[in-house]
Amino acid sequence: MAAVGVVVLLVASGGMAFDGVFPVEALVPVVAVAAGGPGVLALVLAGRLPVWGTIPVSVLAWLTAVSATLFRADAWLGFVPSPAAVRAALIGVRDAGGVLLTTILPAAPGSTAIVLVSFLVWAATTAGTELVLRSRAILLPAAAALPVLAVAIVFGVAGEGSGVPYAAVFAGLVLLLALVRAGRSVGALVAGGVLLAVLVPVGVVVGPVLPRADRPYDVRELVEQPPPRPIRGVSALDQVSAWLQNPQRELFTVRTSSEANLRLAVLDTFDGVSWTSSAGFVPTGGRVPGAAGERDIVEQRFTLQKLPGPWLPAADRPLRATGPGIVVDPATGALAGTQAREGLTYEVTSGLRRFSAAELRGAGPAADPAALRLPDGPDGRTPPQRARLRDLARRATAGARGPAQQAAKLAAYLRKLAVNDVNSPPGHGYRSIEFFLTESKRGTTEQFAASFALLARSIGLPSRIVVGFRPGEPADGAPGEAASEALDGVAGGVRQVRGGDVLAWAEVAFDGIGWVPFYPTPSRTRAGEGGDVAEGAPKQAREIEQAINNESSEPEPAKTPTPKATPVPEPRPGAAGGLLLWLAVPGGLVVLYLVAVAVVPLVRRSRRRRAASAAGRVVGAWRQTVFRLRGAGVPVSSGALTAREVAYRAEAGLGAEAREPLTVLADLANLATFGAAPVDHADADLAWRHYTAVDALVRRRVPVTRRLVRRLSPLTLFR
Repeated sequence: MAAVGVVVLLVASGGMAFDGVFPVEALVPVVAVAAGGPGVLALVLAGRLPVWGTIPVSVLAWLTAVSATLFRADAWLGFVPSPAAVRAALIGVRDAGGVLLTTILPAAPGSTAIVLVSFLVWAATTAGTELVLRSRAILLPAAAALPVLAVAIVFGVAGEGSGVPYAAVFAGLVLLLALVRAGRSVGALVAGGVLLAVLVPVGVVVGPVLPRADRPYDVRELVEQPPPRPIRGVSALDQVSAWLQNPQRELFTVRTSSEANLRLAVLDTFDGVSWTSSAGFVPTGGRVPGAAGERDIVEQRFTLQKLPGPWLPAADRPLRATGPGIVVDPATGALAGTQAREGLTYEVTSGLRRFSAAELRGAGPAADPAALRLPDGPDGRTPPQRARLRDLARRATAGARGPAQQAAKLAAYLRKLAVNDVNSPPGHGYRSIEFFLTESKRGTTEQFAASFALLARSIGLPSRIVVGFRPGEPADGAPGEAASEALDGVAGGVRQVRGGDVLAWAEVAFDGIGWVPFYPTPSRTRAGEGGDVAEGAPKQAREIEQAINNESSEPEPAKTPTPKATPVPEPRPGAAGGLLLWLAVPGGLVVLYLVAVAVVPLVRRSRRRRAASAAGRVVGAWRQTVFRLRGAGVPVSSGALTAREVAYRAEAGLGAEAREPLTVLADLANLATFGAAPVDHADADLAWRHYTAVDALVRRRVPVTRRLVRRLSPLTLFR
């Protein structure tokens, strides 16, 4: 009974290691049912069915449990799962690996891929409990649970958290299982509990600070990932003019405390006529990878109204996004939706990056050939506009002392060159941009952003376009406000974003910094000094651009209404981490020693019992008996005494019951070592039966505390 309970806990600990793959709140009930169900079945069916009868019962029970808990499918007769449920469960197990390899972990709470955890845990618990009840092997039941932990660690590397604490609990439960199976007494169980209480905290504390524990190898690097799903449709930049012509059209509301611009789509591919996105989207359970550096944390809650297309707005850069059907592009952090649009509500946690003029002045352009590409014309020839764009860009950036100042001068040049006119015709191909720059000099934010991107690329600055929105205007009573009020943790008021708030800007990639935004669109009123006022540019961006252009001292960082500023977590050892690192080596040695004194004697006994020759098995039984007597404190020494003398001295310590097995063992050992007549395997089996009898006497007569103390002695490893 105790061993079955330990096996259930052992497999459950391996199942809980999937917490980097699935949310804990979804994982706990699945693991509890999948580990507890087979444990109860094993105790109920113990001795009543052979193995070939137990397996189909367990399979049927698993299908029923999965159908009722995960797939909510109807069952026949109340117990037997329907064919549809069986098919859904089997397909879920088959496809779970592919789903998890193409999902940004953790998977969404409702993901059917969690059926893989149920299957693995149920199968491992069934195998482990059957081995406990049908075999005498001490550690073999633990081997059934090991694949669960291994699969969890392999998949969990790409998720959040660490599998080290669960591995420590797993190792401690393996030792506890060994003690329970070997001792079969309450004292052994208590001793195992003490050992577990020592080992597990050491493993939990020491494991995460071991070398490479924070950067484990990801086996996904060996797997050819399926290509992310592109999203086809009208380019967001093509919709800018239509939105500007309907400025009062309500697109969405957002509850937030920040006034940051909201990005909708990142466009990085130009074909000579239109800018499109090369983003590839994968599902996510909430996490958005890729952010680094110190960022201001901003919480947002969006409710869509009349916003067309697949894109979902969010402040840059999203760190988490939760809502139905959300997919994400890991490269840019852009969000998109796969479900019905109008009325969709989702929540985003973003990190707003802070840039400084000092770091930008010394930065060079990033090595990104795709972000420098200027395509040829449809006939394969170089368009004449490319050369004219390059000449114009060189004149606009003349005198610049670095790439950052080139970008800043280029943005300022465009703001002074042309007028922001919302009634200008759409278009951002080569011909449209040339006409805008040289003749009409009137355009919308579409032409200003596209002109900047093309001019920047022509002089070697990797660039792309972002289409988004200004933060909108406060709108009390806007749709979605009631739902927003119910959300804990999202401070600020509700803002209404309309078509007239659309804004396009450009970004330039700098080495070691990333993508930095520049705002080339002038204000529609052309107010301010020299008419050079950027439309929709945050205060920090304006101050940094001015500092770069003037090469003056860096301004004070702009203060935002964001209530908290925290760095995105990166694995950096701090003071506490350094202290733990100093404890890692001795702590690791302690763990290794405890594992060694628990496992080495078991392995040695198994080898002696399975020796190739009958004489070797007999001698092994005698040596194992002497080891058992010495470990229990019985005063024997096989080096100074004959086998018969050892038997007599052990009899004095264990009582008259030990006389017969010890005497027979001593005679067989002498015969195998010195006798002229050979021993056979029947003699070897007899010797090991007498060893078992002596072992049982030792457990009854010697206190468990004395045996445990002697078991922890270093001499245990060499006897």
